[in-house]
Amino acid sequence: MKRWLLLAGAVVVVLGLVAGGLWVFLPPDHRTTFLVDASESADFHEVADAVGAAASNMSADDSLALRRFGGSCSSANTSELVSPGTGQAAKIGDAARSITPSGKATLLSGILAAIDDFAHTYPFRGSKTNHVVVVARGAADACGKSADEVRALIEEHSSKAGVKIDFRFVGHRLTPSQAKVLQEIATAADAQQPRLTKTSDELVTTMKEVSVPADLVAKEIKTSPCDSATPETLAAAHGVGTARYFDVKCQQDRYVLALANTEPKLSDDLITVFEYRDDAWRYVVSGTDLPCGDVPKDVWKAWNFTCRVEPVDCRATPNGKVIDLGGIGCTAALDIADRYQAAIQAGQAQGQGLFWTSGEWSCSWPYEDGYAHSQVPQKCVRTTDHSVVQLGDYQ
Repeated sequence: MKRWLLLAGAVVVVLGLVAGGLWVFLPPDHRTTFLVDASESADFHEVADAVGAAASNMSADDSLALRRFGGSCSSANTSELVSPGTGQAAKIGDAARSITPSGKATLLSGILAAIDDFAHTYPFRGSKTNHVVVVARGAADACGKSADEVRALIEEHSSKAGVKIDFRFVGHRLTPSQAKVLQEIATAADAQQPRLTKTSDELVTTMKEVSVPADLVAKEIKTSPCDSATPETLAAAHGVGTARYFDVKCQQDRYVLALANTEPKLSDDLITVFEYRDDAWRYVVSGTDLPCGDVPKDVWKAWNFTCRVEPVDCRATPNGKVIDLGGIGCTAALDIADRYQAAIQAGQAQGQGLFWTSGEWSCSWPYEDGYAHSQVPQKCVRTTDHSVVQLGDYQ
């Protein structure tokens, strides 16, 4: 009997050692969840291809998972398509390409579910890093939570999960207003500023970059990029040679605007914008009159510089045209245009100039030199930043 007890005890010890060894050696160094916006869209294939490319670019030893979001705000709208595991990059790509996009964007639901995925003992978390790569499209989140509510929910779920999760956000083909919403959600998740892309190639490149685990990044920035925004480094980044820089303005530890006198002297100062990216200053744009481009609007505001916004046709129908001339986004432009037209039809717009004010918006049908009154479009101007919404062909 004693012999059997000793043998049983030995078996228990061996099993314990095996289990303990598995517990130590099975957890991956890195675990990544791709969180994909699968709401209704015509170009979802670009997102699916980029996710597949990013997954195939990662180590086979990394634990990868795929979760989708999108649907109705009042029902289940997120699901895990591929559970965490190593060596399944191809499975991630195939699952992403098999998604049929539908419904509205429900990013918050996806984020909370992704956090909860890390709350369990198994599948194993990464021993070094755990992060979620988010690809957002369209409305970012259409379920109407305030920034404070979003922050509180993320903090609550993160606390319960008991693990530090590094969120990385990529916004694809977003309008300025949609990018702003994504920025607010990223801030609530204590994440870096979202990376914005406009083409499929940009999306693939960016997804590969942001998916790399933090400890594998070649060089961590130890000081503020603005500390190195000297005339010499900026001149080298742009290759302008003999240009003399002055009045260098740095914003958000990422962007720099510089005014330059060139030799031979130009009639106007050369205005140049740089972005600190991939551990170096990258030239963005230069000229005497700059487009707003991808540089966030609040950066231009901090510089006290009026950039040129490219017009966006928000609506063109036989009944009229609405053009966003201020970079406010078509949602806001169409809202003020429709309310102005409703005010005109209700007789609330005053005088021949059809003057009408709503909050920070002031609308009218102005006279312009050289044009008949009927040829001049109606305009709404936002008093806070002088953004313009133009309404044409209504008369």
